[in-house]
Amino acid sequence: MDYLVVYDISDPKKRLKVSRMLQKFGYRILYSAFYLPNAKKRVIDFLYQEISKIVDKTTDRVFFYPVSEPEVFKGYPLEPWKIFVI
Repeated sequence: MDYLVVYDISDPKKRLKVSRMLQKFGYRILYSAFYLPNAKKRVIDFLYQEISKIVDKTTDRVFFYPVSEPEVFKGYPLEPWKIFVI
């Protein structure tokens, strides 16, 4: 399953550490959003555990959204409102 991971992390060092971790498994689509195609459950569980150790749960937020694979027609996503529902 594909996932969208979106985060709001206040500490720049922690934010960089999380982004570098996510870059190993997916693609940055926005400054604080990564698309993880074909992510296995064990990968998502691993990322959840590791990111939980890094972030401050009182000030930071990280969201994992399961998404359908985007359909592309001539370089443009079809029905973008169905791709990333947040």
